[in-house]
Amino acid sequence: MANPGGTPISVRVSAFQLDGITPAGTNSSLIQLAGNGHTAAFAEQFIPGLPIGFTGVLDISAPSPFVALTLGSLVNARNDFLLTTFPIADFTQAVTGPLVFPQVADGGGYQTQIILLNGSSAPSTVSINYLGNDGSPLKLSRGN
Repeated sequence: MANPGGTPISVRVSAFQLDGITPAGTNSSLIQLAGNGHTAAFAEQFIPGLPIGFTGVLDISAPSPFVALTLGSLVNARNDFLLTTFPIADFTQAVTGPLVFPQVADGGGYQTQIILLNGSSAPSTVSINYLGNDGSPLKLSRGN
């Protein structure tokens, strides 16, 4: 997280189970960022008491603008430590059009996990289309 402004800000980091409602760990922490300052840590360093291998939702908020970069990490079957950028859902911004995931990995020890978030309390309908390089629909089979 980084504070692009010249005055200090407080950033609240809260953890929830996958349902986005049930608190996880100690639930929240307040991180102080100096003007033009930054900090970096794993989720369990921000939120004490998160279980090992925690998978869930982090809510990161502040009363003034800040910058966040989120990374997902895992250790694959070959014991490689992998990091990937993880998109941030800004519920204050309206969706402007369809989202496109340009590549999906499945095989060789890699797989893609797609996580869908709904910022409203009302149910949403989502349609996911899998297309080949030529734009034609892919025939998918459910693996074991």
